[in-house]
Amino acid sequence: MENIIETADAWTDRVNAKDVEGVLKVSDHNIEMIGQQGTGVGHDTLRQWVENSGIHLETRTRYRKADKVVYEQQGTWQDQRGEVTIYTYMEIKNGKVCEIARYDTLDDAFGSSGLSEEDKI
Repeated sequence: MENIIETADAWTDRVNAKDVEGVLKVSDHNIEMIGQQGTGVGHDTLRQWVENSGIHLETRTRYRKADKVVYEQQGTWQDQRGEVTIYTYMEIKNGKVCEIARYDTLDDAFGSSGLSEEDKI
């Protein structure tokens, strides 16, 4: 069970380090990514995102239920000033992130993931 959190943390740490190969290693080949720009699928799309996003994520709060997590994170981008609170949802299967989505509100993240305040860890 703990490996769900370890995988989600490793994914975040590798994104922050701009470690493209490391992110791909902990991501399913058919990873589905849902965000402000729409939906993308697969390692090629993920590779481009890691290389170009310039994002740094600092996790503040974690929620977990079964193979799903929601992280409250402070996001900063290299080309922008200031911080934005975002909510990142990940589904993890077989030690790999298979779905990831970004939300602007915790309610939206909970609504999509099925998690709730009771799942805070």
